[in-house]
Amino acid sequence: MGTSLSLGAQRRRFRLVVPIAVAFVVVFAILLQPGFPRGFREVASSLGLLISGIATAVSLWLRTRRSTGRRRRAWQWLLAASVTAVVGNVWMAVVGAQPVDDPSLVSDLSVALALALSIVGMLTFPAARRRGRNLAIMVLDGTVGGAAVLIMASVLVYDELLASVDHVLGSEFFSVLIPFLDIALVTFGLLLVLRSRGESRPALALVALGFLLYAVADLSFAVRVAQGTFAWGDLPDLGWIAGYLIIGVAAWYPLHPDAPDVEEQRATADTRDTVLVYSAVGVAAVVQTMLNGGDAIQRAQVLLWLLLGLAAGLRQVLLTADNAQLRRGLERQVAEQTSDLRRMARRTETLITSVGDGIYGVDAAGRITFVNPSGAEALRQSPDALLGQDAHALFHAPTADGAAYPYDGCYVAEAIASGIVTNAEEDVYVRADGTRFPVEITASPLIDDDEVTGAVVVFRDVTQRQEVDRMKNEFLSVVSHELRTPLTSIRGSLGLLAGGQLGELSPRATSMARIALESTERLTRLINDILDLERIESGTRPMELAPTDVRSVVEAAVGEMDAMARGAGVELVVGETAGQVLVDSDRVVQTLTNLVNNAVKFSTAGGQVVVDAVPQPSGTTVLFRVRDQGRGIPTDQLTTIFDRFHQVDSSDARQKGGTGLGLAISRSIVERHGGRIWAESSPGEGTTVQFTLPLHQRTPATGATGDAPAVLVCDDEPAVVGALSSMLEQHGYRPVGVGDGDAAIARATADRPAAVLVDLRMPGTSGADVVAELRRGERTRTIPLIVLSGLGPETAPELGPQTDGWLVKPVTEEQLVAAVEIALAGRLRESAVLVVEDDEDLAEVICTPLRGHGIRVDHASTAAAAIEAGRRLRPQVVVLDLHLPDDDGSAVIAAFRADPALRATPLVVYSAADVEVERRADLELGPTVFLTKGRSGPDALEERVLGLLDAVVGRAAEQDPTPPSDPAPDPATIPRTPPRAPHPAPVLQEER
Repeated sequence: MGTSLSLGAQRRRFRLVVPIAVAFVVVFAILLQPGFPRGFREVASSLGLLISGIATAVSLWLRTRRSTGRRRRAWQWLLAASVTAVVGNVWMAVVGAQPVDDPSLVSDLSVALALALSIVGMLTFPAARRRGRNLAIMVLDGTVGGAAVLIMASVLVYDELLASVDHVLGSEFFSVLIPFLDIALVTFGLLLVLRSRGESRPALALVALGFLLYAVADLSFAVRVAQGTFAWGDLPDLGWIAGYLIIGVAAWYPLHPDAPDVEEQRATADTRDTVLVYSAVGVAAVVQTMLNGGDAIQRAQVLLWLLLGLAAGLRQVLLTADNAQLRRGLERQVAEQTSDLRRMARRTETLITSVGDGIYGVDAAGRITFVNPSGAEALRQSPDALLGQDAHALFHAPTADGAAYPYDGCYVAEAIASGIVTNAEEDVYVRADGTRFPVEITASPLIDDDEVTGAVVVFRDVTQRQEVDRMKNEFLSVVSHELRTPLTSIRGSLGLLAGGQLGELSPRATSMARIALESTERLTRLINDILDLERIESGTRPMELAPTDVRSVVEAAVGEMDAMARGAGVELVVGETAGQVLVDSDRVVQTLTNLVNNAVKFSTAGGQVVVDAVPQPSGTTVLFRVRDQGRGIPTDQLTTIFDRFHQVDSSDARQKGGTGLGLAISRSIVERHGGRIWAESSPGEGTTVQFTLPLHQRTPATGATGDAPAVLVCDDEPAVVGALSSMLEQHGYRPVGVGDGDAAIARATADRPAAVLVDLRMPGTSGADVVAELRRGERTRTIPLIVLSGLGPETAPELGPQTDGWLVKPVTEEQLVAAVEIALAGRLRESAVLVVEDDEDLAEVICTPLRGHGIRVDHASTAAAAIEAGRRLRPQVVVLDLHLPDDDGSAVIAAFRADPALRATPLVVYSAADVEVERRADLELGPTVFLTKGRSGPDALEERVLGLLDAVVGRAAEQDPTPPSDPAPDPATIPRTPPRAPHPAPVLQEER
């Protein structure tokens, strides 16, 4: 295993090694000067070569220990070459061989082998991975370069060197082979340095420079041997010593362990390499022709020319084949992409023309650029007649007095000018014949390269819906006023008859009167439930939220149902209760009463119904449970029992009574509070109905003298502390100001305020230090922390999980109060997302922006952990990678399907590969979206998750201009119209 040093430590070592190597070369350059005796210089040369070789081998060995992967293999090849060369030099010294008079075959073989190993090392050096034809072309480039240089050398310098090649196995053979390998090695190094990019290039350049100096020394040696002038201890020997040392220095070059291996653009590299190779061939031909002096070409030169021509021709064949294959691949990709674009264009056109809603687009000036057939038909215009027209002036209806609405306030203008998305806004359009009709619109900006180029508007004629609403309101009015009044009279009259207050009735008449009285009571309950449910779902019944003790609502509901339970022989038990909830207490008591009523009705005499309520581990909600020991509910009806008028058994309405609306009303009440409700049951084993409500977390600071929550404000600017304190004081908070981080830590530890607002950038102890210290403190770790900064939370991602809010200066009063309110009171809605992803880095990229919306996000990296987290968390949305280390993602889906509480959970399948169409049906839970990582980035995933949350739990985060932990919006982007009701985002089946 490689041992990675920090980049700073590597740099310090490199800065130490370089001057040592330079000093070593300078010392031996002095020792090899002609002024010293020949014997002294020979010893100095041999010693320098031995020391530099050993030092390089040690450096390369240390580098292999610190490297990993392909880098390690490359350094191992170079280490093997260095060791081989050192062994050859030692062998020559031991046996006393002389390179001119008594050459050693072992020494020559070791040098040739060392060069060959070096070539392999250079080819595997991690500038970029090379395979197949690319690797073969590089080898041929080196061959051509080596042959060309040898031809030029044989003509210009030492033609005697090649004369002995007739004796192929003679001792002079290595005098030809070794220079050839030297030149090939230098050629490889040059090409690789030119092709490489990034952090690997300097180290590769140093290695290539070292081999260049070594090659120059080898060529000098060959020339001097051929001319009979070689002697140990001359200054050219310094090339071997310096070459060794530079390669050793390269092994110390600092490199980040995760630095990418980058290669130059393919076309540029191929063109330049071809120019270099054929330039070498051309120069060799000119030298052979013009400077050979009319001498006959030696056999060795003929062989070199044959080798050069063969390598150059083969290189060109491979390059041509490679280019042809590349061209065919590009042509195929272009054809496929063109076909895909045409298919997508046809599909988009079909979708737009087939959709029943009207759709039109406008340019930046508000002129219509396209309109679908449904839109033109709704406006009773032809599509061609609408093109180029001003949409706002043409069919946006004027006011009741005939005055046109100003264009600046139109949702089209807002979308174009400010990029605002308008959802579910109602408007009135004018047809070509002058008639008006109501519409519901969604307007979105058209954005191209971060520039708004227009807007697209989707509108729907809601005439029929408004008529249905009118009829429903009339019906409710009739039910409320015209039915309940006579029912009251009928019920009172029947009560008098059944009670004998109007005279004695016969037993049969008394029985009939009692039946009629019970029927009127049941009808009255039904009418009341219908009205109640409609008012809750329509929002006409306001919710009066207030901090409420959990035990008080549980005891109120149990007390109300106690008489009924005793009559049925069922025991009501109040279990563990704790915490406070921010709710409408009457509505919660109504919900619990409905649930307890059902539990009692379906319990046998002697049974027990337990009601409890405890905070969940998340710290944001309280879980209420009503458990009975009755007959249970079939698994396939655990979700449908909350529908209107649903009965598990059709005879229940007659035998048990009830309207079939109690659970529907309970669900509406819970969802209005931002909670969720579900049932768990097995036939014959009883039923548990449970629901969540938001936990109330606003508590006065310990030690505060008043009832107002204390908020600690920390900023090094007194003016900022004063301004923030004034804002908070106006809204019923008790601000406590401090001017530095140390004072904030001391005051928070001593007083434990309800919340802390801290500036991030302060001299001395910074805001980040304050956050870290308060989160570590036993007394302060649970205090809500809100960061105040001139930068967004993305600049300090490590602080995000530790804080409860993030405000970007300048801060408005509304932003400040909203952030503090949310930090203290907690979430009014339970928004939980489970991310199942085995790649920790990608999971962090997915989770971080979702948490920035105030959503609770849990991460699981295995299928088993995901199944356990799903049962514990019961998320609103699941993001699932199909490829997990312990099992396939389909196992998670199967487990969720088997759980009634999870089977309808919205799901986003976020996989590395496209999911086949035929497989998708097996991978669906509730509303399911399939996204591919290569085409849909984390931002697209974030949009889909938020859309599903909007549809499931009614989140309106995107309509809130000042989310608690997002940077403050540009004033130009704040809507000039009142906040609009959230509109569920469409659930897509595929992202293209």
